[in-house]
Amino acid sequence: MVQVKNLPYLTLRFKFYKKGALQYISHLDLVRTMHKIVVRAGFPLWYTEGFNPKPKLIFGAPLSIGCESDCEFLDVRMVERVNEAEAIAALNRNMTADMQVTEAYYTETKFSDMAYLGYIFRFSLLDGTKALPAIVACLEKDRILIEKMGKSGKDKVMKTVDIKPQIRSAEVYAEGEEICIRAILSADPASFLNPEHLVSVLKSECGILREQNLARESYFILRTDAYTKDLSPFR
Repeated sequence: MVQVKNLPYLTLRFKFYKKGALQYISHLDLVRTMHKIVVRAGFPLWYTEGFNPKPKLIFGAPLSIGCESDCEFLDVRMVERVNEAEAIAALNRNMTADMQVTEAYYTETKFSDMAYLGYIFRFSLLDGTKALPAIVACLEKDRILIEKMGKSGKDKVMKTVDIKPQIRSAEVYAEGEEICIRAILSADPASFLNPEHLVSVLKSECGILREQNLARESYFILRTDAYTKDLSPFR
């Protein structure tokens, strides 16, 4: 393990997917896991200063527990240039099939340049034919309200929030027996929209997902893409 401090650095960005059983690990668990994987890979890492120096790892927008993703990002600071293909192989050797790096490239862009995230929602419902127009009507409303925990001074209080401005687009369609939504949601830290909030709205407004038996009614969320403000692909 190379440990170097106080030197200029390059930022190597990794794009990876997280699926299957790993959708149920928290963002904090992911950070801990990736820290060990990156150190084990033997990269020429740039370390922070202080009593307990650490390699600098920066993650893109956190993923909600229960969501899968084709579009996760990790920035790793290096003091020397390493071959991108070799870096991908070094990380993937220490990962499971449910999490693998798909791209690596040097970048000077920041995660603050990421304005939107794309998702696909899939709903398996008892009566999808009836639910589809109700879902369309709900998403076409001028205001989409949710109850969300917020702060008033030092106290936590429930607030009514309109999430419509945080939905850049939402296309509803049927695919076989499933109802699907392809949506682009805000990724701005000041107005980040958790995709689970959209599911909560549809559950209360459209009468779906009332069954406790997941074999009868269920849903699935996949993060697919990341975009800048002008909807160019984020890199």
